[in-house]
Amino acid sequence: MAKQNAKSAANDIQNLFGPQGYQSVFKTWASMNERMASIAIHAGTRANDIASETTKEALSNMRDLTKVRDAVSEYGNAYKDFVKKQAELFTRAAQNYSNETQRVGTKAAELASKSGEEISDKVTTAAEGVAQTVHSVTQKAA
Repeated sequence: MAKQNAKSAANDIQNLFGPQGYQSVFKTWASMNERMASIAIHAGTRANDIASETTKEALSNMRDLTKVRDAVSEYGNAYKDFVKKQAELFTRAAQNYSNETQRVGTKAAELASKSGEEISDKVTTAAEGVAQTVHSVTQKAA
């Protein structure tokens, strides 16, 4: 009888470390990675949109600067307007990038925190199950 209990205990211990016990944790981890990738892809798309809009506006400003003027004095005003528009454009673009960076950082931190809690809860639950199984196995072996 003791031999059977020892064999049963050995099988139970091997089953403790099977992948099914931790499948939920791995699924949570994969889900977090999927959501993090989604945040990164959206951020990359938004950064590309900001760059594209900024480039279009900068080229439009350049087009306005290079127009032929009737009076020589108008070229100075055109250059002054160009510099002003470019400075405003740079400020807006920097603000847009900053807002997007802040948004992504906040979302990523929230996701990491939530996922960390989920994983911690699942690992704790799995560890408690392992502890109960070990206790049961030791009782059988005794």
